[in-house]
Amino acid sequence: MIVSVPELKTHLRIQHNDEDEYINTLIAQAQAAAEDFCRVLFENNAPEPVRLAVMLMASHYYENRDSPDKEAYLTMRMGFENLLYPYRDVAKMF
Repeated sequence: MIVSVPELKTHLRIQHNDEDEYINTLIAQAQAAAEDFCRVLFENNAPEPVRLAVMLMASHYYENRDSPDKEAYLTMRMGFENLLYPYRDVAKMF
């Protein structure tokens, strides 16, 4: 994965290990969404905007798991897509 559990925990200011497995699944799902959006498989050397997009989405789902706020989701999604847009493989879109 392009973002590690310790990195996301630092980003979220989490100091316990109770939810590491859950956080790992959020990272995996966010990376899958980024790869699907871009039609590219990202390796460990992914560009920083791609890593930030994955952290943004994983953080959103961690922080909003009990509150399905559509406006917060749309704001996150706009940032997610804006960060990833330059890395899309247009040839694989159609």
